[in-house]
Amino acid sequence: MNIDHQKVTLKMLRYFYQVSKTQNFSRAAEQLNITKSPLSTQIKELEQLLGVELFVRNTRHVELTIAGKQLANECQTIFDVVSHALDRVQQQHRDDSQTLNIGLMSSIFWAGFGDALHSLQTDFPAAQFNLIEMSPHQQKQALIDGKIELGLVRYADTINTDSLITVPLFAEEMVVAVPFEHVLAKQSAISLATLQKERFVMLSKDNSASTQWIIEHCQQAGFYPDIVQQVIEPNTLLAVISTRKVLSIVPKSYAAMAWPHVHFIPLQEQIPADICVLTYQAETPLINQCLQHLKRSFT
Repeated sequence: MNIDHQKVTLKMLRYFYQVSKTQNFSRAAEQLNITKSPLSTQIKELEQLLGVELFVRNTRHVELTIAGKQLANECQTIFDVVSHALDRVQQQHRDDSQTLNIGLMSSIFWAGFGDALHSLQTDFPAAQFNLIEMSPHQQKQALIDGKIELGLVRYADTINTDSLITVPLFAEEMVVAVPFEHVLAKQSAISLATLQKERFVMLSKDNSASTQWIIEHCQQAGFYPDIVQQVIEPNTLLAVISTRKVLSIVPKSYAAMAWPHVHFIPLQEQIPADICVLTYQAETPLINQCLQHLKRSFT
């Protein structure tokens, strides 16, 4: 049977795929935010165009036929191809219009990225820099998907990123953040072993690979840190330290916030907290020039 492929729409495939996952027309319609009638109509039309039955229907639920199972397997590939193709179109537009999407964490600004960005915009007045706040994990996926061109992360987030290019920007080390009234607050430097019996507040592992990086260094010092709370934002982390008898290990640039009632003490051990750029694609002239500019701005 000859199929008019042009009549098979993405809407039909998405509707079919939702039913294949739920095995229930009513539930699929609810998740698609439509009524059951247009959903059934679209799938019947798809079956007619393909000349196959996709579902075995009964009063309680539906099951995929062999042909339906094959189409369900193919759908995710189809959706991925379309998504990547559209991402490449947007990428080409950004290249042509000298637009760079930059993923970053808010704490980057504490290390002077605001000044670096201002200098970047001054030196490249024709370019447009879109700043998109996202976690390092989100940045990595966005780089692969072509949604951003550059990602600004900490050193720990560059480990095991073989598919991405890492460019160091700013060398920085971890320090200990403690409340003013803490017994360790007057120390000129602290070793990790000294922190063995302390309670920690840390950034969420889902939002920062630095937490696992710090845990591994603590284990090398002979203990596993007692993490009593995990937070998402660095501001929240410092606020918790200032109000509870807990401490943390943070990048040295956090001290630039001069947070009330929090003291920052050097670590005797070196734990890198460098700021780095991640990029996925081959360097375009604009990306290469911006990277060189940023490296100069942070040195």
